[in-house]
Amino acid sequence: MTHTQDRMLTLASLVGMATTGAAAMTIWLLFTQPLTVADAVSAHDLGPLVRTLAGALVDAMWAVVRYL
Repeated sequence: MTHTQDRMLTLASLVGMATTGAAAMTIWLLFTQPLTVADAVSAHDLGPLVRTLAGALVDAMWAVVRYL
């Protein structure tokens, strides 16, 4: 493969992993806090959803840090 093809494959892989992670966190949030997700979707305001996802991500990172 050429250098450009290698970079494009790497970029596509990173985008795919980020998208998969965001989808998994959104599904998890839908099960754990359905009212927040429903309010955010019905109001077309993703701010509360993003804040809740960020808070959940920070909590998960702190759990990993405490485990180590």
